[in-house]
Amino acid sequence: MLSDFERKLRQIMTNDRIAGRKLDLDLLAQRTGHGKQEIVNTIEKLNGIPYSQGGLGR
Repeated sequence: MLSDFERKLRQIMTNDRIAGRKLDLDLLAQRTGHGKQEIVNTIEKLNGIPYSQGGLGR
């Protein structure tokens, strides 16, 4: 089960990908209010979770 922050970050990244925007840690930190290292750790975690289970993994 994903935390609120993990779901929020996944949604932002999915929307940005659809809109053709590139991943920008500074912008993600500003938009989420979380630190860059926390964002990087969460992205790594989401990449390890299959898409069908709410992650970003393929």
